[in-house]
Amino acid sequence: MATLLHNVTTTLTKELLAAGDGINNIKYITLANVDSSNDAKVDLFLNKKEDNFHILNEVLIPQGNTLILGPEDNITFDNSKNGFSLRIQVDNGSGSATAVDVIIKR
Repeated sequence: MATLLHNVTTTLTKELLAAGDGINNIKYITLANVDSSNDAKVDLFLNKKEDNFHILNEVLIPQGNTLILGPEDNITFDNSKNGFSLRIQVDNGSGSATAVDVIIKR
């Protein structure tokens, strides 16, 4: 079953939705920088095999701020078994981890 709430606390790429989770009707994605002292540089992207397709590329979310993506931001995608996964990578711009909470609302 797909997890729609995530605490991202590593610089490693994290899979938010795996291909086959069947979450095809996303309405909003909320990205909240909950780090106590650092800005967050965020990459949010779709993945299919070796190919990545960025929704956000190196977008800076200042410490204590939230970015909300809605339908106008092209966040709807095929999340079937043969579709795409949704992944995120976050750091502070210098390669260190920054804490970001992600909520996927459908």
